[in-house]
Amino acid sequence: MAQQQIRLEYDSLPAVMPSYLRAATTLSGGLSTGQTIPDMVAELRGREVRAEPLAKYRKVCGFSHAHHLPVTYPHVLAFPMHMAVMTDKRFPLKLLGLIHVRNEITQHRSIGADETLDLEVAVGGHREVAKGVEFDLITRVRDHAGDLIWEETGTMLSRQKSSVSEADKKSAKKQSKTDALADAEHTNEWQVPADIGRRYAAAAGDYNPIHLSPWSAKLFGFPRAIATGMWTKARAAAALEPELTRDAYTLALAFKKPVFLPSRARFGYTLTEAGADFALTNTQGDILHLKGDVRYL
Repeated sequence: MAQQQIRLEYDSLPAVMPSYLRAATTLSGGLSTGQTIPDMVAELRGREVRAEPLAKYRKVCGFSHAHHLPVTYPHVLAFPMHMAVMTDKRFPLKLLGLIHVRNEITQHRSIGADETLDLEVAVGGHREVAKGVEFDLITRVRDHAGDLIWEETGTMLSRQKSSVSEADKKSAKKQSKTDALADAEHTNEWQVPADIGRRYAAAAGDYNPIHLSPWSAKLFGFPRAIATGMWTKARAAAALEPELTRDAYTLALAFKKPVFLPSRARFGYTLTEAGADFALTNTQGDILHLKGDVRYL
C-alpha cells in the first residue's frame, strides 16, 4: 500500500530557532529495518526577497551587486523550510550529525531580485551506502506564472550501520592524492577567516554549531570549526559567475574534506565550451575540499 504524502503548507516562513531547539533535544534517530523516510512536501507561496539580507549574503560570499539573485541564494530563501521538514516529528533521522555530501543546483533562468517566488521542499526515501544512508532534499522555485525557474538537490548522509558489503566499503575509502588543480587554467588563494561560519550564519540563517566556534564544533567531534559547505559553494559560484556566458546552467559539486577555520585554500577552474570545471584544495594541493562543474543548459 502506497504511503500517504505528508504536506506542510506555510503562509509565512517557519521560524528557524524552534527547529534548532528540536534538533538539539532530539537524542536519537535512525531507520529501523524496512523503514524509509516518508514522502514529505512543504510549500510556501509568495516569498519576497528582502534587500538587506540579500546584500549581507552577497558581501559574505563575494557576489557583486546585480539585479538578479546569486545562483545559490534561493537555497537561503528555502532554508527555514529545510529545517522545518528535517525536524518534523515524522522525519526519522536526527538532524544534527547529517553530512551534506553533494549539491546540485539548476538555474533555468536568472531570477530578478524583485520577483515574488513560490517555494517547494520535498524529501522521501533513502539509499544505503558504505557509510550509512543517503537521501535527497529537493527544493524547487517557481515564478508567478508557475514556471519552474530553479531547482536544487542536496544529498545528505546519515552515518549508521549499513548492509553495503565490506568490499564496497573499502572501495569507497580509496581517494586519489593527485593535486586536483594541477591542470587548472586559473587559480587563486582564499583566506578563510575564523569567523566566516558566524558571518554566514548571520546572512543565511544556518546556525549549525559545527560552523560557529571551536568549542561548539568540539561537541560534535571536530577539532576546530569548519566552513559551511554552502558558503564554499557560494564563494565558488561568485568566483565563476563573471566568467559564465549564459545564465541557464547546472552547478554541481561534491563536498570532500572539510575546510577548518581559520585556513587558506586554493581555488581553481578551467573554462570549457560546456561551462567550467573547478575544485578547492588546501594550499599544498594534497587535500581536496570540493570538486564540481558548471554545465550550460
